[in-house]
Amino acid sequence: MSSLSPGQIMLAAALIFGLATASQIIAPRLRIPALILLLPAGFLLGLAAPQFRMDSVLGDAFPVVVDLVVAVILFHGGLELNNIKLADPDRKTVRRLVWIGGTLTFLGATVAAYLILDLNWSIAFMLGAVVIVSGPTVVTPILDFAGLRGRVRGILQWEGTFLDPIGAMVAVVVFQVIRASGQESVGEAFLSFVGGIVVGVIAAAVGVVLFIVGGRLVKGNDLLGTQVLLGSVIVVAGVANFLADETGLLAALLMGIAAPRLARKFGTSLDDSQPFFGTLVSIGIGVLFITIAALVPAATVASVLLPTLLLSAVLILVLRPLVVAIGTARSDLTRNQRVFIACMDPRGIVAPATASSIGAALIALKVDGAENLLPVAFIVVAVTVAVYGLCAIPLARALRLNSD
Repeated sequence: MSSLSPGQIMLAAALIFGLATASQIIAPRLRIPALILLLPAGFLLGLAAPQFRMDSVLGDAFPVVVDLVVAVILFHGGLELNNIKLADPDRKTVRRLVWIGGTLTFLGATVAAYLILDLNWSIAFMLGAVVIVSGPTVVTPILDFAGLRGRVRGILQWEGTFLDPIGAMVAVVVFQVIRASGQESVGEAFLSFVGGIVVGVIAAAVGVVLFIVGGRLVKGNDLLGTQVLLGSVIVVAGVANFLADETGLLAALLMGIAAPRLARKFGTSLDDSQPFFGTLVSIGIGVLFITIAALVPAATVASVLLPTLLLSAVLILVLRPLVVAIGTARSDLTRNQRVFIACMDPRGIVAPATASSIGAALIALKVDGAENLLPVAFIVVAVTVAVYGLCAIPLARALRLNSD
């Protein structure tokens, strides 16, 4: 655990929460997404006061805290998806973007990382898995900032929210293959991936039952009702992760999607909990971006910066348009709608969070190049958030989509 005094730990928490809140207050005044300020703020904090990094303060508990906060964010993302109704053709488009698009991104990013960054195949595959993710931590704020509504918003939110847990689970599978380094490990890792999905689905179902039963027991008490909901999410995410790595994220997301529909059916409501979760998620996003960015070593960033910028260009200019061209083929989306979807794929906090925890494990296993995983993921997140975030408003206006 940390060698800091209690007062120093309190100061570290104050700096992180203060920077996160200040960034989220200042950004709207500068007419830019808050994410563009959060990443450099966290990076500079890590440079100026490395002793206050949360991995040093919390020790082995740090990745656990990150996973639980991300689980709550994904749960809230699942809740928000209930307000976005997709027609059957758009559901088909989302499935293509998630499964076909996710696979193409994984393979394309892997090859690009191998060729551009001169990584070995193990780390290249791991990086390919990490950059699959997008997620509500970045997509929703950018779409809100651009004032985007309608079909395009729905497709992007559904796609991004589902890619977060899938990318994290694929990264765990790749890690298991690297760690096992045996021929039979590929089959075992695939079974682990399928088993993880099963665990996530069952855990989500259990979580909904917990919420419904608990909600009925405290009916009429809004405070306890919100506590029951939050407690159910944390219990489910924690138990699911204990049974299978990273399945807590999937369980939380599925629980968020299913809970409102089943709650109405059984006479329970989530309406009173929504403002609380909105505030909690806003704080969580800010704090996570600050704390993860603070972990990135400046020296390594400098050494991989130029090739990672080229990798980011491949993701933005080649892979994303290809994914959208295939994912939206034969759909009734307009040309302008397809163009905007092709120009929106920011990477979220799950990418560097996964790179941080798995990268540390790979470094311990002495896998060559593992120390580059987090810095590269950080740069990709920073570049994609900046490019897509700054382009969102002018592009939406040019394509006449921000009033859909």
